Amino acid sequence: MLVDIYNEYALLKSFKSFLLIILILLVRKSLNKKAFKSASIILWAILFVYLICPYQILIKIEEFNSNKVFNFILYILSFMDSVIRLMSQKASYVLYPINRYIVTVIILCYVLYKYIKFDKIMKDSKIIHENKCIDYIKSFKLRRTVSIYINNNLKTPVTYGLLKPKIILQSYILKDEELLKYVMIHELTHIKKFHILFNHIVNFVACVFWCNPLLIISLKYLEQDIEIFTDKEVISRLGDTLESRKGYCKSMFQLMSNSVKRDEVSLKLNPNLERMIIMKNYKKTILGTFIFALTFLFSMPVFASVVKLEKDRIEVIGTEVEFQSVDNSDGRIHIISEEEYSKLKLNDIYTAQLKSVNVNNNLRLGKLEYTNYLFDNSNLGGLNYNGFALNLSDLSCNGGIKYNIIIMENNKLVYDNEFNDNVIIKMKTMEGCKYEVLISNKSTNVLTGRISINVYKE
Repeated sequence: MLVDIYNEYALLKSFKSFLLIILILLVRKSLNKKAFKSASIILWAILFVYLICPYQILIKIEEFNSNKVFNFILYILSFMDSVIRLMSQKASYVLYPINRYIVTVIILCYVLYKYIKFDKIMKDSKIIHENKCIDYIKSFKLRRTVSIYINNNLKTPVTYGLLKPKIILQSYILKDEELLKYVMIHELTHIKKFHILFNHIVNFVACVFWCNPLLIISLKYLEQDIEIFTDKEVISRLGDTLESRKGYCKSMFQLMSNSVKRDEVSLKLNPNLERMIIMKNYKKTILGTFIFALTFLFSMPVFASVVKLEKDRIEVIGTEVEFQSVDNSDGRIHIISEEEYSKLKLNDIYTAQLKSVNVNNNLRLGKLEYTNYLFDNSNLGGLNYNGFALNLSDLSCNGGIKYNIIIMENNKLVYDNEFNDNVIIKMKTMEGCKYEVLISNKSTNVLTGRISINVYKE
């Protein structure tokens, strides 16, 4: 078995996350009723760690003829991975290079909308210094300063802010000591657990993966699970008794009658029937823990891609020959100096894998690993540019640098050469052609450095 780490592009992650989201949605209700308090939150966290982390594990396993069950599982995992990769590759040709602009616009609109909404709410809010509220704040021993505001235009409590949190209450809550107690503990629990920061991260990730409708839909279930977790924390703090559960459910019922539309940038104590039922019937069981453990186990494969390696896949016939370079470019490919490179007018070029190959982009290739970049004239700026320039710099490898640069033009090999140091290559392109550049590490050690592929104009 061989294990490597490689960089996985965003669209492929978006497709693979479908399976994990479906898995979480299937078990979340059972976990909320029967597992430990943070069970569903841990699964949601795994999902977003996967989406944020750019790296993926590649597992290469040989086929075991004696184990049919293992081979069947290996075949299924490998087949699913290849199908998902094919789908994401097809979609990437449509979305890129406009995807980065779409994401930028969505994030800007999101930030602007939330800022305007927050500003409007704060203008209608009035700060207060209620002794009872201050006592609750002190009991949490927070290092951050928490302020209390009143805003009767809102119907339910809401919390804003990371470094200087603000809890916005309504007058009717201050008049009910029992209700005030539950509300303050609930909102302060959100602040203590940094749920607002988590919500911001989730929303920004959703903006980046805007093309995943299931992720967008699942956000409301994630918010619900955060609220359920907070409800359980409140009960634990007050003492998990039948009396405290009844009192808390009663306070939730009072707030239900004043519910308003949810706002994702903040955290609202906006109860519903599901939360009340869970608070009434919640009980940690062995079955709930088993469901969580099983779900956790099945969620791990999203972090890895499985490839089957056939036995006896190497057959040597004939004698070994020395490497011979190939150059069928008709003089269109040249190795140039740094001085010549600095005189070129460069611009960005985008690959079909939804990633930008810009200056100072890190290159990391494991033993005998390769990476490739695909583009055509539409990526190169058409007739405005002469071709593309490839710059490999700051290369390092234990035991010596050894790698190949391969260039394909319309699926035909036009260049294949071996290098042992940094190199800069420029190639004049042909109109209407598609290009693929492969960097192949020929060493059994990791090759690191920097790579840039840019269009150039002389």
